[in-house]
Amino acid sequence: MSILLDFSAGIASGGRGNTLSGGQIVDAITSGAPMTTIVNPGAAYVLSYAAAGDNGYRIMPDMACSLTLSDGQKGQIQIMRVLIIQPPDGNCVVTWPSNIIWPDGTPFVDSRSGAVMCAEIMFDGDDRHYGRRIFG
Repeated sequence: MSILLDFSAGIASGGRGNTLSGGQIVDAITSGAPMTTIVNPGAAYVLSYAAAGDNGYRIMPDMACSLTLSDGQKGQIQIMRVLIIQPPDGNCVVTWPSNIIWPDGTPFVDSRSGAVMCAEIMFDGDDRHYGRRIFG
């Protein structure tokens, strides 16, 4: 049996000879846009961009929900990923904000039990938001 990860000398050596320090491993694992989980957001919820960089939301509604969007940081292109997960009972209709430009049309949010959909919304650093469906 081969050793895939060897931490001797304070670094990790992979099976192909690549090395990473402990700090580099932590950075690689924790990198990416942070996702905030919102359980039972109620009838309305405001999606806010991060103070800097990108972010995302994992939304698990308990009733029909209308989403609104706060503006991002002026002069910064920011991306927000929105993951919507229907509860076991389903039937939670989700309405997207009206200020998003959807080049391929506003995505349908399936309200069947356990349905999952993901969209990405980009703030252009000025006044416009563009969206696209990722899956679902």
